[in-house]
Amino acid sequence: MSASANELFTTLLRPAVLHILRAAGFHSAKPSVIDTVVDLTARYLFLLASRSAYNAYSNHNDHTPDVTDVRMAMQDCGVLVPTLTGAEELWREILRKPLEDYDDETGARAKEIKRRDAEDTADIADFIDWVKGDYNKEISRIAGTLKAPPTATETLDAEELEDYLNTLMKKHSKTGVESRFQGTVLGHSADPKPIKVEGGPADSIQEWCLKTRERSAKTAKELQEKQDQANARKDSEDVRMED
Repeated sequence: MSASANELFTTLLRPAVLHILRAAGFHSAKPSVIDTVVDLTARYLFLLASRSAYNAYSNHNDHTPDVTDVRMAMQDCGVLVPTLTGAEELWREILRKPLEDYDDETGARAKEIKRRDAEDTADIADFIDWVKGDYNKEISRIAGTLKAPPTATETLDAEELEDYLNTLMKKHSKTGVESRFQGTVLGHSADPKPIKVEGGPADSIQEWCLKTRERSAKTAKELQEKQDQANARKDSEDVRMED
């Protein structure tokens, strides 16, 4: 990632950190303190993303993580604290009663499956409750994303609250957010379009890459044939000398 990209994402992260500090009761701080907290937050998010990508590549040979990869990364980074260690979970799985022994007709098996699922995802449920609970409600209020209980009049004409970034983007966009910020980190991804190369034997980058690979394969094949001919010539000379 380039230096300019790092500066951009750090700048976008700074208001979020300021909202969190304000919600925690810190209404003033030195710029150096804010910079340090923002840097620590960025490093932690980068660590979480790196571990997610590593787990994705280790589990299914792909850099796009799924829910399991992110959960493992959150455990590695200390966001989620499992109630049992890996060895304890293994022994619990070995010692507990198999599901086949529960009666399916009475619903005992379904209840046991539901209980085990809730037990296995207890740390995830606690984390979701913590994020959506009263502890973080003040952060949502400071950031402008917390919806107040609507009155009878507001229910008829309710407006969805937006965060500071979307409000700022709409304020400075005369043609609309979709068109102005398309293809940037602030908007939707632009539709991929073929890049036409002016001049030269190839009309596109894909065609140029294909011809380059074909040329490389042809060169490697010619070198291998020359090497085989040289080895065959050397073997024939050795046989002639022995005769």
